[in-house]
Amino acid sequence: MEKDKNTNNYVFGLDIGTRSIVGVVGYLEYGRFKIAAMAEKLHTTRSMLDGQIHDIYKVGDTIRQVKLSLESQLDIDLKDVCIAAAGRVLRTVNSTAEYEFEEETRVTQEDIYSLNLLAVENAHNKINDGSSKEKFYCVGNTPIRYQLNDYDIGNLEGHKARKIYVELIATFLPEEVVDGLYEAVEYAGLNVASLTLEPIASMNIAIPEQYRLLNICLVDVGAGTSDICITKDGSIVAYGMIPLAGDEITEKIAKNYLVDFNTAETIKIAASNPENDIVTFNDIMGLEQKVPSSEIQAIADESIANMAKATADSFCCRWWRKDAKLCRASCKRPFNSTRKSCNTRQGSAYNS
Repeated sequence: MEKDKNTNNYVFGLDIGTRSIVGVVGYLEYGRFKIAAMAEKLHTTRSMLDGQIHDIYKVGDTIRQVKLSLESQLDIDLKDVCIAAAGRVLRTVNSTAEYEFEEETRVTQEDIYSLNLLAVENAHNKINDGSSKEKFYCVGNTPIRYQLNDYDIGNLEGHKARKIYVELIATFLPEEVVDGLYEAVEYAGLNVASLTLEPIASMNIAIPEQYRLLNICLVDVGAGTSDICITKDGSIVAYGMIPLAGDEITEKIAKNYLVDFNTAETIKIAASNPENDIVTFNDIMGLEQKVPSSEIQAIADESIANMAKATADSFCCRWWRKDAKLCRASCKRPFNSTRKSCNTRQGSAYNS
């Protein structure tokens, strides 16, 4: 870890996860992010489930502990933080916008920002059209492609144009999910400087732009949610999120061996260590149990298979318009063109 003498350059980021909260403070130097300090704190209770905050003030207390740890390492006061959002109900909307100048004009960053904002506004109006009582909040957007005078172009900035166009993906979460995040952060004495979506953050780290020409599906399996991001032809073309992740395995172990959730989590971690042939623990009756790691891993296999199936269903249902045959082959179930999704529980729940 390296410290920058100019603390004004520091950026504070928080990963508010289902099982733990991780804080990182760093700065950008020659295009690379350097970490100055890092802290992690596990939730003492299940105050978050499936990526959503259930107990705002307990989560806020954990955020405060991470904040204080970082402040003591750097001897500074932290006030603003960047966060990423997750949640079991993620909605995505493909949206477009175009703008015609009165005369040929050189495109600036401000013009691009305004163009993207128009597309996001169109997506917001589409998803909050009054057909549902639930209100959605935009937590991020990713441009798929730009056009300059009706021709595709990688970067609009600096070009002269009569007309500019954008197609983007706007991602939304229910307002109560976002409001819970903001309230927990503010309870810890911090201000939210920026908000993005967890799959967007994962993609920016794991898959650089030069790899996005390939057809890649990134699945970030956390504790409460698995985040999905798909790239094709140099662009990010879809986001998704399913409420199946590591906690599914932990809960399965807890029920099978009659232990509490935290003990089951410890068992899961111990069984994944190749050096442990036998895992020893006490059940809720206080009786000592010794179980082969292979047996615990076999119990986890079913949950892992369910996660893989839900991920595949979520992926193919997002692409039903592209290739109905692919959807039928992947889901191995009847394809329902009227419902515009695969005829599966995951398809109807996660299709956006």
